[in-house]
Amino acid sequence: MVRIFPFEGIIYNKKKIKNLGKVMSPPYDIINPQQQEALYNDSDFNVIRLILGKEFPGDGEYNNRYVRAAAFLNGWLRHKILLKDEKPCLYAYEQKFTVKGKTYSRLGFFAILRLEDMGRGKVFPHEETYPKAKLDRLQLMRAANANLDSVFSLYSDQKEKIVKALKTFMKRKPVIDVKDKDNVTHRLWKVDRKPAITKIMQEMKDKAVFIADGHHRYEAAIRYKNEMKTRNTKFTEDESYNHVMMFFTPLEGKGLVVLPIHRVVSQLAYFDPIRFEQDLGVYFDVKTYTATKKTAARTRKAWLKDIKKAGETKHAFGLYLGNNRYLLLTLRNEEMVDEMVAEEKPKAWKHLDVTVLHYTLFDRLLNIANETEDKVTYFKEEEAALDEVDKKGALMAVIMNSTKIEEIVAVASELEKMPHKSTYFYPKLLSGLVINKFEHGEKVKP
Repeated sequence: MVRIFPFEGIIYNKKKIKNLGKVMSPPYDIINPQQQEALYNDSDFNVIRLILGKEFPGDGEYNNRYVRAAAFLNGWLRHKILLKDEKPCLYAYEQKFTVKGKTYSRLGFFAILRLEDMGRGKVFPHEETYPKAKLDRLQLMRAANANLDSVFSLYSDQKEKIVKALKTFMKRKPVIDVKDKDNVTHRLWKVDRKPAITKIMQEMKDKAVFIADGHHRYEAAIRYKNEMKTRNTKFTEDESYNHVMMFFTPLEGKGLVVLPIHRVVSQLAYFDPIRFEQDLGVYFDVKTYTATKKTAARTRKAWLKDIKKAGETKHAFGLYLGNNRYLLLTLRNEEMVDEMVAEEKPKAWKHLDVTVLHYTLFDRLLNIANETEDKVTYFKEEEAALDEVDKKGALMAVIMNSTKIEEIVAVASELEKMPHKSTYFYPKLLSGLVINKFEHGEKVKP
């Protein structure tokens, strides 16, 4: 049973912060050092100081970015830069955005979810995690005693019972209305009437919840809860630290956009390009596109279009080797992948593009299956991935098609996890909208 609850969210005080756009931030995991510096310069109160603080040479056990994040959080609360709501609420959240000329709207809500081990109840992950990233979020949670960012999840609302309940509150003026640097509009409303809250809680009880983004945060929250549980001989499950802040949006929503994440392979100690291209033919039908400097832009456009079209019916990838040499790879036979992958893996997992890529290109052809954390980098923009080859000397770029929503649900329902960076839900949730802080001794009850 999924148990969600309203919570006393912490939000920015508009009387103190006149331009809320200056204190918001993208999530920590997509911020590079240049963006971090720019966000620091936007405002002394930008949430970047909480979710991804700077590191300094003198940092140690008692003075580091996690300790500083906790100090900022407590200081901003003390000086009323941040305000904690007086009564528990849910928070309706709408994002309006444009992708390739088409405008979308995504609606959902923030609540706190009672933690359960993934796969043992009705909360399902879909993606593998990295130990370093989990430890990073855990250390931040230990210091701040708070969920500074939300986990992003999906649930089914075919009859729109929850969506309709949320829309009632959207007739009010939003408490937050900002536009980010990607031109995405973010609006937040408080859902503060008990009948509506109770209705949403009841509707969610029998739902399956699929984690779309924030796997590291969820797993860190479980570990944090377990650490706190060992210190509490009277643990009841009602403790505030036995919950995690989560955003819920319906699977049926028309604003659920999943973008591909492209791969770039760095230079390898040994690589024979002639042998490599010959071996590609073992697994793939290979179509080669060659271009001159004059025809490169036109060729690239046609190649990208063909990758997407081929991916509608087959496993297909684009491979860029530099010097205006483009390949379209289409898997010859799915049975070959079935033979490579362990028999116990479900069919839904075996037949993902990312699985096919991992076992053919990374494992059999490049022999880097166990080194992807060091040898492979990830890009959401096609041009950025291709530039890594042309301008920074990477070995090759792999252009992917998007993972489908039904594939994500099918894999998660089988209690399996996709390889790292299988999905990119766009847009990301904006950081700084609402924070959930755990109070010692505080209980969460209906």
